[in-house]
Amino acid sequence: MYWYTINYAAGSLVAFLVGLFVLFRGESRRLTRRSWFALCVVVSLWHVGKFLIVTAASESFASSAAYLIYIAAILIPPSYLHFILALLGEERSHRTVLRASYLLAGVEYLLLLDGRLIAGVAHLRHIGFYEVPSQAYWLYVINYTVVPSFAIVRLAIVFVRSESAVKKNQLKYVIYSSLIGFIAGITSFLPIIGSSIPPFGAPVVYFYTVPITYAVARYRLLDIDVVIKKSVIYAVLLLGLLLPCYGIVILGQKLAFGVVSYEFSISTLVLLIIVAFFFPKLRFRTEEALERVFFKKRIDYRDTLLRSSRDMVSIVSIRALADNLVRTIGKSLSIEKVSLLLNNDAKASYGIEATVGLDFDRPEEVFLSRGSPLIQLLQRRKEPIVKEELEWIPVGPETSQTIETMAKLGAEICLPILSKDILIGILNLGHKEDRTIYSNEDLEMLSTLTNQAAIAIENARLYENLKQSQDTLRRADRLSSLGLLTAGLAHEIRNPLVAIRTFTQLLPERYDDAEFREGFQGLALKEVDRICGLINDLLSFARPSKPNVSPENVNDVVDNIARILETQAKEKGVAIAREFGDNLPKVWIDREQMKQVFMNLILNAIQAMQEGGSISIATRAVSRNSAEPSGEFVQIEVRDTGVGISEADLQHIFDPFFTSKDEGSGLGLAVSHQIVQEHGGFVTVESTAGKGTAFFVHVPVGKPVRPAAANGRAQVNEANLNH
Repeated sequence: MYWYTINYAAGSLVAFLVGLFVLFRGESRRLTRRSWFALCVVVSLWHVGKFLIVTAASESFASSAAYLIYIAAILIPPSYLHFILALLGEERSHRTVLRASYLLAGVEYLLLLDGRLIAGVAHLRHIGFYEVPSQAYWLYVINYTVVPSFAIVRLAIVFVRSESAVKKNQLKYVIYSSLIGFIAGITSFLPIIGSSIPPFGAPVVYFYTVPITYAVARYRLLDIDVVIKKSVIYAVLLLGLLLPCYGIVILGQKLAFGVVSYEFSISTLVLLIIVAFFFPKLRFRTEEALERVFFKKRIDYRDTLLRSSRDMVSIVSIRALADNLVRTIGKSLSIEKVSLLLNNDAKASYGIEATVGLDFDRPEEVFLSRGSPLIQLLQRRKEPIVKEELEWIPVGPETSQTIETMAKLGAEICLPILSKDILIGILNLGHKEDRTIYSNEDLEMLSTLTNQAAIAIENARLYENLKQSQDTLRRADRLSSLGLLTAGLAHEIRNPLVAIRTFTQLLPERYDDAEFREGFQGLALKEVDRICGLINDLLSFARPSKPNVSPENVNDVVDNIARILETQAKEKGVAIAREFGDNLPKVWIDREQMKQVFMNLILNAIQAMQEGGSISIATRAVSRNSAEPSGEFVQIEVRDTGVGISEADLQHIFDPFFTSKDEGSGLGLAVSHQIVQEHGGFVTVESTAGKGTAFFVHVPVGKPVRPAAANGRAQVNEANLNH
């Protein structure tokens, strides 16, 4: 009796609550949530009726409870069908079937009121009062079997046809749970057909509402196959542990009292199940709480190391990464001496990269060859080496050399840093300040940290290689541009030199002519100043310079480059027009790098006009609010009337080494694009084949950009995240 009483009471409450939860918190569409809530309400009422009938003390009260049971039971099949069609979005296409199911339910209500569906109740042994079927009860049986079967068939069809893995997983939850619920409900017919088997499944019909609630309320679901597998494993383990305990409880009662109280035994079993379910969760939470109270220092250092392992990924400088690692570990664990050795492929050795508490006269000369016994041992064992363990248990003839090397490094423990099973570094840790030992938990945490460090080190090395490659490309592009400049400037310098040479040849003959001398002096100085100006502009472009970001006037930078290229443009019949905006805000740029950008764009424009044309250079302030990156920008437009760019080539113009010209490296636009991006800006292009091209360089206003931060972390301008 307790089995029925407890579960019917629990079912009435659980079914209503899960329906209420989905109604207000579910992620499905409104009709699905409402139809599920309606189904849960009638299931809850059915459990209420079942609870009342099994606890009834009189036949009249039991008869009233039986009517409540069937008021709810008649509505369960059509409500379930309504929910399934709403879930599948088929309520319109199967409207006739849905209406027919509700019509059938209406007929059953008329039969219930007329006394032709149930004929009252009877008292059965072990389960108490139970309903007695009447002559039209078969209609209710058809309603219970046919309508849900149609709904489950629709679920199966949609499941087979669906290509969405998420949808399939959701439908699995509903199909499996529905089968369990209705099969459990079928056991309620057993007493009606005169079977001696009790309706053992009926009290747990509500179980199926929980997984369906999860499927309706959440979009991202756990794979139900995994859930079933884990549930079966958990149930088997639970039974394996609890059944012997239950047997001991029964045996103990028999030995102690001579009788067995099954109510007490079942209560004890339920208590054991509750303890088994909640103990693992309570255990971990209790352990964590007690650790934070009694071992706060250990928890603090563990949290610090975990934060450090996450932060390491963002550090792109090997030196900064090494310093961060040794200082964090030294401070967190209060270690006197910490050092980090990293692999150097060029020297085939492991050299000191960072230290704490060690004072080497010349750290660059402290290294271990790849043949060193310590290196070989770490590479072979791939696990931490403890010096005291080596002293107690030697691992080979070279153990003494290994111990001696560790002593020179001030190391009590050496942890290997491995990447793809290759030793790329060694983390050496000395004594703790309080001279306590390194626990297994310490070693596990440190091993996890070194695994993260290995990834961070490889990332930093890849970043450095990438920067070197970019620098090489920029130098190549600068040299290419310099060659073109030199050819154009040679003619520009030769003309004033010819004039100066002519005047110099005539000077001895006309030395007494004061007017000639004064005119020659003024003209010669003017031409020399002109040559000096051209050479200085050329040198400022060609001379390598360190990254130097400062607020600059874009008009000055662009005009400087336009002046250098004006001679080359004139030779090709190209006129350069300037339309610079007034009172433009200064932008934070590296002047020399941006010169290279404008040099590339203007040179490309000149080369695109073999038969002459015009270039217009304009600057203006613009703002972007509806697109990313948004904000205030200074826009530099370089427009030509050249051959234009084909639509097919337009997608590749910023790719390295892509060029449609007979000459050129194909690096200019790729390097320019990269430089502008590093300044937090972006470049757009408009081009029509045969009519010309316009490049628009956008540089953000008021956003200082640093080529590299002091701590070695990668600096990314927010405005540039999508480019």
